[in-house]
Formats: sequence, C-alpha cells, structure tokens
Amino acid sequence: MDLSADGQLPGERLLWWGRPQRLTLTLLDWGQFAIGLLWGIATIVIPVARHDPLSFLAWVVGVGGLASLWGAVAARVRARRSVAYLVTDRRIVLADRFSGRTRASAYLGTLPPPFARIRQDGSGTIVFRSSSRFGLMPARSSVPLLVSGLVAVPEAGRVRDLIAWAQAGQA
Repeated sequence: MDLSADGQLPGERLLWWGRPQRLTLTLLDWGQFAIGLLWGIATIVIPVARHDPLSFLAWVVGVGGLASLWGAVAARVRARRSVAYLVTDRRIVLADRFSGRTRASAYLGTLPPPFARIRQDGSGTIVFRSSSRFGLMPARSSVPLLVSGLVAVPEAGRVRDLIAWAQAGQA
C-alpha cells in the first residue's frame, strides 16, 4: 500500500512519512499502569492476603477496574503498532498502515509549535505544546489527534524541524 498517496487531499504535498520504530509506552500509559497496579493491590491482593472472603461484587470491581485501566493501555499500544504518520505541507495525518484509511488529521495552522523528546538513537516523540505560566501544557486543538504525540518517530529532530518549517508557511 502506498501511504504517500492515501490520506492526502488534492493539491497537498507530502513532506515526510514514517511509522513508529518500536513499541514505546508514554507517560499516560505508565500512569495508567501504575494506577491499575495500585487498584489491583487494594481490591484483590490485600483482601486475599488478609484471608478475607471476596464477594462476587468485590471480584467484579477489582478485575473490572484492572481491565478498564490496562485495557486502555493495551488498546493504545495496539493502535500505535499499526499507525503511519504523514506530514504534508498543510496537515499531519495518522493513517492505518494496513488499509491506508485516515484515522485522524490536524491542520498545521491549528497546532502549536512541535516539541521533540529525542533519544540517543535519534528517534523520539514529537508533541505539540504551547507555553503557559504552568510550564508546557498540551494545546486543546491537538488533544483529539495527538494525545500522546507522534511516538517513536525516526529522526525526530529532523521531522520536528520539518513540521515547524511547514507551519511557518515555507513548505
């Protein structure tokens, strides 16, 4: 499947496309994992260790809580495995790698400048954040598209610069 042709609007120029290089857990994923661990300890492990009989409702609450917290993390990781990122002169597009169908897109003009967290191998995560008096906070317009950013992007610094260049209208 040629992702470079799929997901583009007429007249749009493709500047870059790629996919996550590895499975990476974001801060949100780790947070949900930790909360799930605490939930499981509080609702299942501690009562069992105290030899308290667990009612059916206690099991449902314990296991249901774990499933809802860890299930969301598993769904996001699975979605990241099958995503391709496209950067055009107008938008950022998240497309399904296998079908080519567009999952989400955002116009570059609606996003704050990109910020990259770069790893030693050059890959990294690109997020769109704006400054505030509380430090770096996510911008409202980027929330539907990029809850966790473009994760595990190869050559993240170059891609960040390319996006900033396109946002400045130089593309």
